[in-house]
Amino acid sequence: MNRRTRGAWLRAAAVVAVVTAGLAAACGGASGPIGLLEGKVTQGPITPVEQVGGGPNTRPYDATVDVQTPEGDVVKTVESGNDGAFSVRLAAGSYRLVPRSPEGRPFPHAAPLDATVVAGKTTTVEIAYDSGIR
Repeated sequence: MNRRTRGAWLRAAAVVAVVTAGLAAACGGASGPIGLLEGKVTQGPITPVEQVGGGPNTRPYDATVDVQTPEGDVVKTVESGNDGAFSVRLAAGSYRLVPRSPEGRPFPHAAPLDATVVAGKTTTVEIAYDSGIR
């Protein structure tokens, strides 16, 4: 193999490595079987008094949620839309979802949630933020 051919092969290998790393990062930083984690984020109560027979005292919430490994490493950060929905493809395994509160404010607040992603399946979660209204 001459110098020019070897250089072309090395450049091609570098491109493959970059693309593979990018795909792995897009799937939670790991290779292997992939599943879908989807969820809905709500905030409530939205009024201090709940009416009997009234509608739900919650509303969709656009939140930022860190997806962590059991060891606490963040593999993805997802944001729910105005409708509160989010979805992310992840390598099969166990994760902890850590909802963020607005910076410098205690509310709204949501507790961390554990989820298991199964290869080829959809795992659905609900994250409920406490608005602090009482």
